[in-house]
Amino acid sequence: MSAGSPLAALRGVPATVVGGYLGSGKTTLINGWLQDPASRRWAVLVNDLGSINVDADRLRQVSGQVLELSQGCLCCSLREGLGPALQQLAQLPEPPAHVLVETSGMAVPERVASQLQLHGLELARLLLVVDLERIEALWHDPWVGQLVQQQFDGVDLLQFTKADRIDPARAAECRQWLAEQLAARRPGPALPVHEERRLVRSESWLQLQPLPRRQLLAWARQLGPEVLRLKGEVWLEDQPEGPVPLDRAGDQLELADGPRWPWPSPLQRRGRLVAISRADAPALRWPLPAPVSLPA
Repeated sequence: MSAGSPLAALRGVPATVVGGYLGSGKTTLINGWLQDPASRRWAVLVNDLGSINVDADRLRQVSGQVLELSQGCLCCSLREGLGPALQQLAQLPEPPAHVLVETSGMAVPERVASQLQLHGLELARLLLVVDLERIEALWHDPWVGQLVQQQFDGVDLLQFTKADRIDPARAAECRQWLAEQLAARRPGPALPVHEERRLVRSESWLQLQPLPRRQLLAWARQLGPEVLRLKGEVWLEDQPEGPVPLDRAGDQLELADGPRWPWPSPLQRRGRLVAISRADAPALRWPLPAPVSLPA
């Protein structure tokens, strides 16, 4: 990379890539890291800035799509691609001390790491977050199994999650089973590249009226396995003070008891959910409020 390159300021900056399948817990892990003062002046590149759950009062605009958290971490969107996001960082007055990239749940982390190195950054670590509760089923899944196996290529550190949801003996069995699968993998012909758009479809829903908690839970629980991930915030009748987080990965559904923060104003009360489904799945039917009965 020449001194005149738009990315020259990032040459030699250490980078960590965090990969993992949809719902494995990447964002939760990264949010924990960002609370540590040692992460000051880190830059975090994510596909959706909304996945970094911080109070709006703790964010301020720095440049373009770059946001700064109160303790000094930087967040930048990957929606336009890795190159433009890195250019945003390179244009800052002071380069980041470390670049942390959260890959898409349908990406192969090793390929993202290779792009970082081509752009002049120094790869420090390639970490894969593994949902211990679901990994065996995902590994054998006829739809995404090959992709899940490819996500382990080139990884030098594993981070297990969801182990607390299964029996300790079963968790130990899963770790041993995974170790055997990884040991059996041998170099061979290059595997086909899976394009994200061919595997999955993303749909979003803007909720403009409140719903009863029971109705929303019943709707979310009846969703089939073709819906790979559901996440966002909802407007509940029993929680008028603010949006309530909802998350569904596999058959695990979590709806918070209450809001994390209040509405900015009464006029901005609304919910928003994003669903990631298999590309061949039928269009999702979102929940609707019950019709209002008018007096005769």
